[in-house]
Amino acid sequence: MTAHPVHRRKKLIEVAIPLEAINAASAREKSIRHGHPSTLHLWWARRPLAAARAVIFCQMVDDPSAVPEEFHTEEAQEHEWLRLFALISELVTWENTTNEQVLNRARAEIRRSWRRACADNADHPDAAELFNPEKLPGFHDPFAGGGALPLEAQRLGLEAYASDLNPVAVLINKAMIEIPPKFAGMPPVNPESRRKQDISAWKAAQGLADDVRYYGKWMRDEAEKRIGHLYRKVEVTAAMASERPELNPYVGKKLTVIAWLWARTVKSPNPVFSEVEVPLASTFMLSTKADKEAYVEPLVEDGGYRFTVKGGRSMNAEAVKNGTKLSRGANFQCLMSTTPISGDYIKAEGVAGRMGARLMAIVAEGNRGRVYLAPTPEMEAIALSAEPSWRPDTPLPDDPRNFWTLAYGLTTYGDLFTPRQLVALNTFSDLVQEARERVTADALAAGRGDDGVPLCEGGVGGGAYTDSVGTFLGFGSSKSADYWSNICTWRSDPKNLGVGHVFARQAIPMTWYFAEGNPLSSSSGNFLVSLD
Repeated sequence: MTAHPVHRRKKLIEVAIPLEAINAASAREKSIRHGHPSTLHLWWARRPLAAARAVIFCQMVDDPSAVPEEFHTEEAQEHEWLRLFALISELVTWENTTNEQVLNRARAEIRRSWRRACADNADHPDAAELFNPEKLPGFHDPFAGGGALPLEAQRLGLEAYASDLNPVAVLINKAMIEIPPKFAGMPPVNPESRRKQDISAWKAAQGLADDVRYYGKWMRDEAEKRIGHLYRKVEVTAAMASERPELNPYVGKKLTVIAWLWARTVKSPNPVFSEVEVPLASTFMLSTKADKEAYVEPLVEDGGYRFTVKGGRSMNAEAVKNGTKLSRGANFQCLMSTTPISGDYIKAEGVAGRMGARLMAIVAEGNRGRVYLAPTPEMEAIALSAEPSWRPDTPLPDDPRNFWTLAYGLTTYGDLFTPRQLVALNTFSDLVQEARERVTADALAAGRGDDGVPLCEGGVGGGAYTDSVGTFLGFGSSKSADYWSNICTWRSDPKNLGVGHVFARQAIPMTWYFAEGNPLSSSSGNFLVSLD
């Protein structure tokens, strides 16, 4: 049986699109963090929202050359191209992501082309189902990943369906395209916002977002009560400032720590210093920002060594840049004797459980920037005192190409975190459930009762709302693991100064010095950043 032919017109994407405007908007997105869906949770190869929005629009809109009944001449077609290109250029601009005026113009163009397609196929035997001019076709993405395409399809007025084999991707898509519309226009349930603002003033998913921020802030404050003793402020003493005049304004003050920087250690292979655990530091540089340079300077003394921190440029910039590293890979030199330390020796020490870590520097919040301080015995002792109640002992995959840590004795997921980081992750994970209980109680007080239908079954009552807020709080806790790991490094370059994250690439590398971020600070790596 021969299928009935479908009449189709050439689409804009098949002829010409404003690539320069789309590329510029897509490139700009990389520097936008606040409010961008990519900050919800880590996912690979995310597509720029601007590109996704433009591609879907251009796939749906007829090219002017395919509408000769309206655009009779090449001049008329050229004029229409310019009009559509101008609209696309507006559409892809980040500031217009939620601009309903611009979005409505785009939706109108899509509907105009769709009605034209419906008229062209009015004689199709299934026209009532397939070519309904009042219902746009659905958008289906079976490999949705980070969700850029279904999100933008929904934004442009299409009914979006997304799926993926990976449950993390599925949850990301639910959080972006399924949950927010369920509670659009609803006010928050937290008591603080209910006291301050008229319940009619909340648009779209603003109420839900406000609750996520409120209960996330409660989690952070509650965590500080429970584990704040492990993240104490560092006091700047007169002794610290005696050799560094730039610290004088901070003498006697206690500064919030942004990160503790640690160097992994192994015992020296030189028999003379075989009892000294020497640092495997791939760099001693702390900041390369102009006029704000800082670096670690190790001092060998009394049969051992200690770390000091210096401000300004070093006279031996190459040595600071390289740390104790000799060449690419796990090749270092002994700080005490300059004896080479081979990769095989380091692997053997790691597998034998003899690889340690030593505090190398402290980064704190200053008046107008970061303050770099030498380590103190007190700070190191506090970190070592942490005792997590639970430690994940699941083995890491035996995949040396993508999991580099196994060769050095870090063989389980628990090995990728310091004891203090495990305490923090356990605490925030527990607080997600406690926050859910608060949401449930506050929703009931706000008159939003539980209809007994959970979110997973399509519910929109109080219980489903609790599930929704809990989902986003869970994302924040999960995302934090990417920044609270002993694989994270300290980024010293001016544009990205701060705690790096584990998955800079689709693998878990081995790092030789690591940055232990403070989840309770207001700088990079803190918990609230994961929710913002």
